Amino acid sequence: MPNFQIAIEKPEEIIPRLGKQELHWKQGRSAYELSTSWIQAKGFPPSVRAVLDQADEWRGAELLEGFFERETELPGRGRPSQTDLLALVRLKGGNAILGVEGKVDEPFGELVGDWLKGKPDEKAGEPPEAAAARQRSTRNRRERFNALCGILEIDPADWDGFYYQLFHRTCASIYEAKRFECKRAIVLVHSFAAIPEASLKPACFEDFSAFTAKIGMPVIRPGAISASKTCAGIELRLGWVSDKPSS
Repeated sequence: MPNFQIAIEKPEEIIPRLGKQELHWKQGRSAYELSTSWIQAKGFPPSVRAVLDQADEWRGAELLEGFFERETELPGRGRPSQTDLLALVRLKGGNAILGVEGKVDEPFGELVGDWLKGKPDEKAGEPPEAAAARQRSTRNRRERFNALCGILEIDPADWDGFYYQLFHRTCASIYEAKRFECKRAIVLVHSFAAIPEASLKPACFEDFSAFTAKIGMPVIRPGAISASKTCAGIELRLGWVSDKPSS
């Protein structure tokens, strides 16, 4: 089914698409900072451009369309992945997809091990149908995670200590690249430091860096981009952008 989009002119127009709307819309928080940065730039913010230009094929990229809070269906049952900003980009070698996850100091959600477990263990006196539903949910989660690992071409074992959000956000950009018939995709974390010192070692960077290293695409420092890796036929890169919050 095709998606219909409504153009926005002001950052606050994304509020209705946020999970908790006004509760997530505060200066100094990721939704506010990300939308403000990109809309005011009317294209790539300078910090993003500096990271993209580190890769030859992404140098001089042109922003064609941007979709805030873009929902992408994932394999199996469950909710779609909601990318903070998904962009269609023109490169010299054809169009590409850019997925952006905005962060300030919040973590990447649940660890894989916790997410796979789902709801708490069965309580005394719980109806059998509730226990059966929990078992189905656990099975569905495992099937979805295995499918995501298949897209990333990694073994699904031994990932319990890594963050699930990094898996489905990365795969969402791959799926969107295939949907738009693009050959390349990049996933960036756009981090907004709360204090100047944070730009040296942003919150959650080590979690992100550990994930990139384990899947074979290490990002060793903020403001850097990984080497490319082909996943499901898409040439993929990962990167981290460090920025200052709006004043």
